[in-house]
Amino acid sequence: MKSVIKQGGVALLATGMILSLAACGPGSTGSSESSNEPSSVSTDLGSKSYELKLWDGAGLKTVDDALIKGFQSKYPNIHIKANYDPDNVSAQNGPRVISSTDAPDIARLTDVNTAVSGHHVISLEPYVKAYGWKVPKSQTQLYRADAKGRLGDGDLYALPNSYSVSGVYVNTKLTAKAGIADLPRTLDEFESDMGKAKDAGLIPMMTYAKDGGTSFAFQAMMTNTDSVQSVQDWILQKPKADFRTKGSKKAAQKLQDWNKEGYLPQGVNAIDASTALSRFTAGEGVFFPSGNWNLATVAKAMGDDVQFIPFPANSANEQPSIAANAGSFFGIPKNSRNKDAAACFLNYTQSDEARQIIANVSGYYPKTVEGQSLPKAQSALQRSMFDYYKDVFDSGRSTDFINNATAGIQSSGFIPNFQLLLDNSLTAQQFTEKIQQEYSQEVRH
Repeated sequence: MKSVIKQGGVALLATGMILSLAACGPGSTGSSESSNEPSSVSTDLGSKSYELKLWDGAGLKTVDDALIKGFQSKYPNIHIKANYDPDNVSAQNGPRVISSTDAPDIARLTDVNTAVSGHHVISLEPYVKAYGWKVPKSQTQLYRADAKGRLGDGDLYALPNSYSVSGVYVNTKLTAKAGIADLPRTLDEFESDMGKAKDAGLIPMMTYAKDGGTSFAFQAMMTNTDSVQSVQDWILQKPKADFRTKGSKKAAQKLQDWNKEGYLPQGVNAIDASTALSRFTAGEGVFFPSGNWNLATVAKAMGDDVQFIPFPANSANEQPSIAANAGSFFGIPKNSRNKDAAACFLNYTQSDEARQIIANVSGYYPKTVEGQSLPKAQSALQRSMFDYYKDVFDSGRSTDFINNATAGIQSSGFIPNFQLLLDNSLTAQQFTEKIQQEYSQEVRH
């Protein structure tokens, strides 16, 4: 699974989603000669009984099971049996699962590139047309590929239903203690607030470098200085994309300077994700760059004393950028025996009912497009995510996580080199060169 480091565990759809629950009855049909498209599609399933198989990673079991339950109550003639692999092997097992002769009907695509180039999954474009799904390219680029499996353009092969997003948890009880009146809107304000927190005897930023958590603040600063497109091009391995940019160097320098200033926790290189999360929820740290996959844990521990906001932009006139990828997304393997019924389930995941289920049982941001209301929040923290992130998603200012650019860039590139940067063994310039060197070696192979 192309998935960022979601410790403990990666859009948006329009007002016309009334069709989502009205479909799976008499409807349109079509056909295509493309080798990755079904010969025909139909939204008319009649009264026939269907037995579907679904495959996913175990970390998504709770939300998948809830969606399946909701779907089957609407369509009792369609039964779905789910199988889940442990998250630490799902990425490895995914290509084998979807290419098998006994492939599931619905599956998380852990590697869209090889799934498409190997002709193991069908294009969803005929179903996009048949059901009228709203799939803006800015929110589905990572699930599109051309005939050779090159990501970023072409047909849609996986349909997201929710998103994991990066941001900053803010302990509002501690901001009051530090004399911080308003949440930071700019990088300068954020930096000033960390200074106030330090002066008040608090840890300004809880973060961790043992397993790469410093990448969240780094990527936000890099993208805000460069551009969403340049960062996304690097992640998608576009020709001439390069990590050694002005934004990358500036972000690396900021992190190094903040550590020297004492804004990061002492011994940050020895702190892992679970320790940082535990310390933050226990009241250590004013700010905690992380992701919404920790939303339920933080909300339970901190109640109304915490908010989740995008990392601030460079200026108040700019929209912040976020790293985001689908928390859950499914494709249909070519060897599925029940493609139309599988597409009916995908259609259900786009409905208002399904979006509320996702909000109820996960910390993910339900797929939503301009003009569509957000689900009812389950906590003050979740409401803050909905309120602050809607405009960012609508603006299209999101990229995937830089940790996903290559299979080994997280373990071989970011983790060791962030540690060397923070202990001053590397300059900001050297850091960017090291990352690009690792990236180039992997891309060549």
